Amino acid sequence: MNKDTTELMEILKNTDSGGLENYQKKYLSSTAPDFYRFTDEIIKRKKLKRQDIIIKADMPQKYGYKLLSGEAHTTDRDKIIRLCLAMEMTLEETQTALKLYGMSALYPKIKRDAVIIVAITHRILWVDDVNDLLVQEKEQPLG
Repeated sequence: MNKDTTELMEILKNTDSGGLENYQKKYLSSTAPDFYRFTDEIIKRKKLKRQDIIIKADMPQKYGYKLLSGEAHTTDRDKIIRLCLAMEMTLEETQTALKLYGMSALYPKIKRDAVIIVAITHRILWVDDVNDLLVQEKEQPLG
């Protein structure tokens, strides 16, 4: 269901915190199929294995498969960033993946995002290494 921003704003004004999950399912998940096609294309192009991605993203196997297949949806941006790192995405690919998933792109004026941008740009793509860098910069590690 495609609604313009003004309509969505009105819906949100009339939505209490208990209705956020329903709002998300109804209005935000429409971008998810593009995310799955995008990640599938990257997986095929880079000849990656889903199992390796999930291990490298350091997430439970069953949950990781569900995220990659579209069976599960998350509101945790860090989980999508973890998958992007594990797929060795470029900064541009990561920004595209986040947007397609319906999440905000990495923003250079936010220190934590800036650290992640630097990590991706310099091909620091292991979650533990990115977390070490975040902690070193006194920022919250990827959850």
